[in-house]
Amino acid sequence: MLGNLADLAATGLASEPTLRKWLKEQPDCDWLKKRGSNGDAYEIDIPGAIAAWKAKEGDKAEVERQKSEALGQLALELGLVAPAGPTLSIADRKALVDEEISAMKLAHLRKELVPVVSVDGAVGDILARYAQRAATFSARLAKKIDLTREQLVAIEALRAADQNWFADQMENWGKDIVDRRDDPAAALEAPAPNDGR
Repeated sequence: MLGNLADLAATGLASEPTLRKWLKEQPDCDWLKKRGSNGDAYEIDIPGAIAAWKAKEGDKAEVERQKSEALGQLALELGLVAPAGPTLSIADRKALVDEEISAMKLAHLRKELVPVVSVDGAVGDILARYAQRAATFSARLAKKIDLTREQLVAIEALRAADQNWFADQMENWGKDIVDRRDDPAAALEAPAPNDGR
């Protein structure tokens, strides 16, 4: 079925200006019977033009799919996880990858081998788990050994003092403050030998 540019636009493929631009870019082909010019209409084999348009759109979609796949692979190599939910556009994915690359470069400049946030999270998690176990230490010890109430209170007081000391050390970490006067374990260390000097 032959038609003109308006007939092709009426199929709903695209707007008339878009189709006109596309037709100008086309090489000589079987479905483009006659090119239009001022006052002279196009002669187009409508089914052939539709098939060519769909093939072009399919090629464009395949290029986008390949780009998306390449960006996804790059994200995996960078240690990123593909987001759940709606698929991100190529531009959004590229922005995320660029952001991650910038963060990695900044970490390299700061000489961070591991992101500080992940270390903070891991240390915080370990300390919270330790605090939970330490809180039940006296009760667990009492199940294994026969202890008096006074002994349990003394053990619990020593454990609490250790925990407070440890919290102070963590708070002053990196400040080059080493004060062992309040260290509860310091009292258990053997005194230095007196050689008579």
